[in-house]
Amino acid sequence: MGFTFYGDLLGISGYYKLSPSIAKDKLNEFYNTVFFSLSDYCRDNVNAHVHMFSDSLLFYGDDPTPAIVELHRVYIKLLHKGLLLRGAMVTGRINFQIRTELINFEKQLPNDDTLARAVGLESTKKGARFLIEPELANVILEGHQEWLTHEGYVNKQTGHPYGQVPYESTLRRIAPTPEQDVYEFLYFWACHRHLNHNDVDYDFKIETLEEIKGMLGQNIAIHYKGTIDLLRRCNKRQKFTRKMLNM
Repeated sequence: MGFTFYGDLLGISGYYKLSPSIAKDKLNEFYNTVFFSLSDYCRDNVNAHVHMFSDSLLFYGDDPTPAIVELHRVYIKLLHKGLLLRGAMVTGRINFQIRTELINFEKQLPNDDTLARAVGLESTKKGARFLIEPELANVILEGHQEWLTHEGYVNKQTGHPYGQVPYESTLRRIAPTPEQDVYEFLYFWACHRHLNHNDVDYDFKIETLEEIKGMLGQNIAIHYKGTIDLLRRCNKRQKFTRKMLNM
């Protein structure tokens, strides 16, 4: 089953108002981080494609599960660099109509609403979030349907097939949003146990984001609050899982 991910970097328009060179440096960091994170995956998966333009990232391919792992690393790296990426992944691989073109005139008209769904979903929440369309979450968690709800995750940690899911699995990091209208990926809970963020890491990152938030107007500060709230949810599920797995 194909997937399409669309995300954009938050706050770039504000950096341009301060200084074009500041905005350029931020975008350069964004482009380099994404390239070095996804380039090997794209080389090994010829049907995976990445397009970056301005402050936007479009990533699509055939298999959403390994793509989520790759994006997981992108989100963590960007956040540690102070860059907030907000994005969403939906079912369906975007494809474009074949149109008459010129060497210097390209047309990329989508065949369906896949990109529109991703862009629309991405904009529904505040902060550096990785949203997942409910239909896609149902497919990824097929066979683990109890984990489609918070209470299901809390109550179903033993028995088949839940007890066999490794601590590192991406399945453990997919959760309903607090509003329970879509799913999100709890990306700050790193998949590799040796790279896990501990309480000190969470506290430091949250304190940093709080300091920045306090200096900003409400229209920008709300994105920092959304990111802080996400980190707290990541930490809560990470600690709960470690307790249940006796780690």
